[in-house]
Amino acid sequence: MWLYFLEVIKTYFLPFSFGMIPLIIWLIFFLLRDWKHPEPKVVLLHAFLMGIASTLVVLFIQNFAESFSNTYWPIFYNLIHFHDNFNAFLWVAIVEEVVKFLMIYFTLHRSKYLDEAIDPMIYMVVCAIGFSSIENYFSIFDQLHTFVVPFQTLTARFLGANLLHIICSGVIGFFWSMQIASKRKYLLGTGLVLAILFHALFNTLIFTYGIFAVLLMFTCVFVGASILLWLFDVVEGLNVKVKSNTKSK
Repeated sequence: MWLYFLEVIKTYFLPFSFGMIPLIIWLIFFLLRDWKHPEPKVVLLHAFLMGIASTLVVLFIQNFAESFSNTYWPIFYNLIHFHDNFNAFLWVAIVEEVVKFLMIYFTLHRSKYLDEAIDPMIYMVVCAIGFSSIENYFSIFDQLHTFVVPFQTLTARFLGANLLHIICSGVIGFFWSMQIASKRKYLLGTGLVLAILFHALFNTLIFTYGIFAVLLMFTCVFVGASILLWLFDVVEGLNVKVKSNTKSK
């Protein structure tokens, strides 16, 4: 019984816990942007769980699309199956960014807690952190026999893939906020397109340029993170109250 319990901890709890360490840093950092009017913890937990659920939806869509297109749409299958070109990375980016957004939009856009301009950005960032937690889990799942390897993996993901997801989701959240504030319906679509292109371009550059990949990764995320922080400042400066569509969720 105890051996089984220890095996469960080693297999599931430890990889997830280690994977959460860098994400907790990002979570605290971005939640402090809303320290004056913090969001309810239960809603933040909801956004985090929606990020986790997004990984399951993304996995289902990608596997279904690959199986279906292999039989009925060979041209599309050839575009997405070989994960070494921009088309494949673009497909992955479209699925991941759209699913993350829809999970938050359909569960929170009518919530009474969506009442400030900064809220969509906060919820989208937390969703991205939840999404990244599962990616981190599988990244270090079989590396816990030593400390150095998972530490290196998580450090790279902390400054790379984790921050990429946060940047893309944050950008979508910003344009969502701007659409609510300005009533310009095209803004949200613009944010989705920009996030998808940045995601796909990032992955393509990293895969293509080999030895220069690390330099490109840090350059991309540094520029992206700087822009995201500026977008937070813009939204905070709006000081706009978002009117919820319903009184409660």
